[in-house]
Amino acid sequence: MPREMTYPCYTCGSDQPHRQPRDDRERDIIRELTHARTPHAYVDDYWICGRTDYDCRNIRHAWRVKPFDPPRKMPEPD
Repeated sequence: MPREMTYPCYTCGSDQPHRQPRDDRERDIIRELTHARTPHAYVDDYWICGRTDYDCRNIRHAWRVKPFDPPRKMPEPD
């Protein structure tokens, strides 16, 4: 079950609730963004903004507010 933490969000400009990837689809998207070398690379150190009043979905790393330039957003499920 994904955990939730409060982290600073680069695109929101404030501390917001963030969640870990929920499923294999989200983990695969992060692996692709990070150019992971193996298909089972650990990506649960990446967190997705869960702000409810604004659909942010910005992806950040646990230790880096802005791991991607430009910032990347978790796409909506198909």
